[in-house]
Amino acid sequence: MMRSDGGGGALAIDRSTLTRKELCIEGIDKFFGISDRGSTIMTEVRAGAIAWMTMSYIMVVNPVIICKAATPDNPLDPEAVMTSTALAASFGSLCAGLLGDAPLGLMPGMGLNAYFAFGICHTFGVSWQEALSCCLMSGIILVTFSVMGLCNYVVGKVLSEHLKKAITVAIGVFQALIGFQTMGLVVSSSDTLVTLGDLSLSNSHLYLAIAGFLLISALLVVGEVRGALLLGIWAMAVTAWALGLTDPPKGILDYPSFGSSISVSFDAWNPNDGNLPAMIAGTAVLLFVALFDLAGVQYGLMGMAGLLRDGNVPRSSSIFSSAGLATIAGALFGTSPIIIANESSAGIVEGAKTGLMAITVSVLFFFSAFIGPLLAAVPHVATAVPLVLIGAFMMAPCRGIDWENLRIALPSFLTMTVVPFTYSIHTGIIVGILMDFFLVAASKPFGKVVDPALIPSKEHTPLLGKGAVMTPHITPYMTMQVSIKDSKADLVKQLLAKLHSAQGGPPTTVLDCLEHHSGSLLDELEIRKDSDLRNALEAYLDDEI
Repeated sequence: MMRSDGGGGALAIDRSTLTRKELCIEGIDKFFGISDRGSTIMTEVRAGAIAWMTMSYIMVVNPVIICKAATPDNPLDPEAVMTSTALAASFGSLCAGLLGDAPLGLMPGMGLNAYFAFGICHTFGVSWQEALSCCLMSGIILVTFSVMGLCNYVVGKVLSEHLKKAITVAIGVFQALIGFQTMGLVVSSSDTLVTLGDLSLSNSHLYLAIAGFLLISALLVVGEVRGALLLGIWAMAVTAWALGLTDPPKGILDYPSFGSSISVSFDAWNPNDGNLPAMIAGTAVLLFVALFDLAGVQYGLMGMAGLLRDGNVPRSSSIFSSAGLATIAGALFGTSPIIIANESSAGIVEGAKTGLMAITVSVLFFFSAFIGPLLAAVPHVATAVPLVLIGAFMMAPCRGIDWENLRIALPSFLTMTVVPFTYSIHTGIIVGILMDFFLVAASKPFGKVVDPALIPSKEHTPLLGKGAVMTPHITPYMTMQVSIKDSKADLVKQLLAKLHSAQGGPPTTVLDCLEHHSGSLLDELEIRKDSDLRNALEAYLDDEI
């Protein structure tokens, strides 16, 4: 009901007439800032459902890997691990939504689960119950570091701007590789490592995936259909069941199993036990692998959503804490450490911008513990196709990397290639960081100026420029215009660094720059002919002084 403000001005809402449902919707909108970020409740819920669908494979895959840690004398129930996977992912996503207000879903990390089974249990010869103690300790330390601000401090010191962009691209390529492998388009080869898969018509799963790929692409590009990813997933699943390519679900509901819960053992932490160094080493590896993985993925995904603030992730400490708390809960439930799922990008592409998406993922993962039979029947190719498509959306940051500057290009290239080629996000991040530091150290004896891309600046452009991401709702022309502006900003920063070096300090005005540096540098950049660049440089220098 509307009423006048009494002075002939604008009308105001009479809140006393609002129903409970309307008040609830208004409260949710304000709590998550949904309207302020240009989203809607339905968009967030739909995006959360899509993200959950692309993440749900973890409930089937994670038990297979974790159960490798079991022995005949000390078995581990796969159904119990499926339950722990669902509940840990639900708790972690809930924390990310409430504490971090971020459109990020959390789940047990691929790679970390393999290290849990093979790197700790098999290599160190400890039980899976004792290995869970390493997970628990790494979660406690991660939460402690987050509260103390050490996570952001460490990440800020070692991750340069160009590496953050390279990590986003690397994750996109990595996701696409996983998708192609699951589809059967790319297979292993003893001669060339990978090769083209079986293209014969008998490979029905591949052609189902290709049909799904084309369907979703048409829905996105031609029809601009919201929820195209979710529609495509279920269309492929139903088709597979109807054609007999996979068995249909034998049921929908089932009771969860808690056989691996509350099984953490600290027996190996006894100082008199020879396994103590192994436990410390295992904890340290889990901690730092998760730390750098979380840092890179949250920056990439939040940038993809256009949610970066001054080049930083809002509530980053809360996101680190969410993963730490989820890792603690996961260890108690009986699974490996929890990290941000890069499959969250599926929800972001659908338009998610708030923590309500994460809450939706959380709710769906909670009920997933009760609908194991239905999820287990969804063919893997159905969730593989969106991973390939999302990889295309994550290529945009390439244009923000100065490929003509080897100081930037080499670490970026290594990160982009090592991640998919080693099947490890954290390995690619670490390689890029080490290359960055090596080039800094190698440049100092020769008096080379450290590129400003390594130094956090006061102003940062959002990863895809003001939140732009190539979806059916944002045109290529719009993102192209952002790209031009971003290139000018990068050029200004490079010019400023060279001027500082040549003049021995920051020039006071643009006229000083022109008087003291009227040679080849300015001719090369054509600053006299580019009034936009000159104005940008003057504004930048005014901010500096």
